Amino acid sequence: MLLKNGVICDYSQERKADVRIEEGKIAQIGENLAPKQNERVIECAHKVIMPAMIDIAYPKNKSLSRKNLESLTQKALNGGIGSVLLRADTTPRIDTESIIELILSLDSALSVHFLPSLAPYKDGRMCEIASLVSSGARAICLESANGAQGYALYKIAQYAQMLEIPIFASAQDSSLSEGAINEGAVSTRLGLPGIPTIAQSMEVARLCEMARFSKTKWVFDVISEVESLRIIEFFKSTGAQILAQTSIHHLILSDEDCAGFDTRFKLLPPLKDSATRAFLRDALTSQIDMLTCLQSDSFNSQKDQVFESASFGIDAFEIYFALGVEYLVKPGIISLSRFSELTAKNQARALNLAKGGIECGSDADVIIADLDSSICVQDAFSPYHGRKLAGKVEQVIIGGEMRLGK
Repeated sequence: MLLKNGVICDYSQERKADVRIEEGKIAQIGENLAPKQNERVIECAHKVIMPAMIDIAYPKNKSLSRKNLESLTQKALNGGIGSVLLRADTTPRIDTESIIELILSLDSALSVHFLPSLAPYKDGRMCEIASLVSSGARAICLESANGAQGYALYKIAQYAQMLEIPIFASAQDSSLSEGAINEGAVSTRLGLPGIPTIAQSMEVARLCEMARFSKTKWVFDVISEVESLRIIEFFKSTGAQILAQTSIHHLILSDEDCAGFDTRFKLLPPLKDSATRAFLRDALTSQIDMLTCLQSDSFNSQKDQVFESASFGIDAFEIYFALGVEYLVKPGIISLSRFSELTAKNQARALNLAKGGIECGSDADVIIADLDSSICVQDAFSPYHGRKLAGKVEQVIIGGEMRLGK
C-alpha cells in the first residue's frame, strides 16, 4: 500500500512525503515514491497522514463484552483512535489470566487494538501480577489509590519496576470527592456540593513520593489542578519517572458551562474555573505529557436526572481528533505535531509499543485526515452538541489494513 502526496505529521516532523506500508509496518518514507506492480495507491493530496491516536483512560465501570467493544471500535475509528488501554475496573475486573486471554482474543477479532491493564488486588489480596503481565497485561491500574496504602503500595511499585511496566494511577482522594462539581464560585452560586482541589493534589503528592522512591514509571490520570502539576514538576526535577495526563475537555470547557445545571458537563475530575483552564493550556507545551478524551460514557438515562444525581461521564471517542484540531491546533495553542505527541507517541513510549510515529519499522497504524473538512456533533447528550468541528478523519489504517474509508 502506498500513501501518495500527503503531508506526514507526527511528534518529530511535518513535511510532504509518500509512505509505503508492507506487512503491517511502515516500510519506506520519501518523496515521489513510484508504485510497485499491483500495489494499492491511496491519494492523500491536501490531507495529513498521522499516527493513529492511543487512548488510555477507558472505561469507567464498563461491561467487558464483545458487543461493547465492537461499538467502541467504530467510535474509536471515527475519532482517529487505533489503540485503547482497557482500564482494570471493567465488569468483570481484569484481575485473572482468563480475563486477559478474553481481551486478547477479542482484540484479534476487532479493528482497533484493545490492550489490557491489570488490577493488582482481588478479594483483598494481591494478584499474581507477574503471571498477569506474562499473559499480556500492559500496565498496573490503580483505580483507587486510597485502597493501596503503605507496604501494599510499595510492593506494587516493586513489581512494576521488576517487570518494567508503568503504573496508571487515578490520583483522587475518594473521601474528598463526593461532590458534584468543582468547589468554587460556580458551586456556591448553584448550591451544589463541591469537590475541593486538595482531593487530587494531596494524592498526587503521596504517590509522587512513592514514584520517586521506587524508581518506577507512573502515569497520573487525569490531572486537572494547578498544584498537582507543580508537585509533579518538582518530583520530575528529582528524577522521578512521572507522566502527567489531562483530558482534552478540561482544556476546552470550564465549570461555567455547568451554570445551567446541564449534566452534559458533569465530568470527573470536574471541570475547573477559567483560570485553571488557561494554566492547563499553557502547560501543554511542557508540563503535560499526554491527553485523553476521557471516554466514560454512561446510559443516557443516568444523565437525564437532576445534577447531583446524574452520572459523571462523556462519550467523545468519535470526535477526539476533531476536538484537538478545532480547539487546540487551529487557535495556535499547540502545533499539530505536538498534538500527535500528546495523543500517540508518549502513550506508545509509556506502554512500550512500536506505534505513535510515522517512521520506518513502526506499526502501520495511520490516519488520513482532511483539516479543511468539518464534522457536526449530532449527539444530544454531548456537551459539544451542534458544534462544527474542523478536522475530519477520512481513512484509518490499522496494522496495514484499511479499517475506515476506502
